[in-house]
Amino acid sequence: MAWPIACRRLEEFPSISAAQLFDELCAQFPGRFTRKQYKTLARHVSAWRQAAQARGVAVGPKTYRLSDKPRGRRPSIFEHDWEEMTQCLEERPDQTALELLVEFQARYPGRYTLHQISTLQRRVRAWRQQAVQQLIGAIDLHGTAHHADASGPKRVTF
Repeated sequence: MAWPIACRRLEEFPSISAAQLFDELCAQFPGRFTRKQYKTLARHVSAWRQAAQARGVAVGPKTYRLSDKPRGRRPSIFEHDWEEMTQCLEERPDQTALELLVEFQARYPGRYTLHQISTLQRRVRAWRQQAVQQLIGAIDLHGTAHHADASGPKRVTF
């Protein structure tokens, strides 16, 4: 198992970052680790640091961040077509993010891939939550709609 080796390395250099440690382990054991296992190692390193500080080991600041400035994010990949996507969602609110992505892949060949499905699922989930909040805002606590017509307020049942 690689964790005892990682612990020895952390004892030698308590301020080593989890990314540096992972890269060293990947070099020492080629083909054994995947990038998906990095988060698990990072959690173990964080727990090790907390335990080491409790034992009295001087753990310096993490070395992976060169500045205190927050890192930027990529521009939104769906920004150009988001209004058109929301129109599709308003027309068919039961449409899944996958169906929407396939539809836009057909409309704009080469612009979107299936690798972007989780991003679109997050955007669609946020859109649905916002739509539900707007719908709830249109109905008061007594179950009546805020709009009134000639026949008076209508009761909404769920």
